[in-house]
Amino acid sequence: MNKCPVCKKNFCNENNNGLCLNCGWDSDYYSAGMTRSEEIRFKTKLKIARRNWKIIISSIKETRALKPQAS
Repeated sequence: MNKCPVCKKNFCNENNNGLCLNCGWDSDYYSAGMTRSEEIRFKTKLKIARRNWKIIISSIKETRALKPQAS
């Protein structure tokens, strides 16, 4: 079982073709043997994905906080 580098949830590559079911990150993209330019591109994409994931989670939490509580 691997841990997603974006959302930090555990996922199994065998059951979902390398995609994190929580955030959609493609773990097959993360592989050894990258060229320097591929590594830079990968790190940039990962940084963007992490930032976007934080925004999504913040938005979900904010939406839940604004919903009226059932009595």
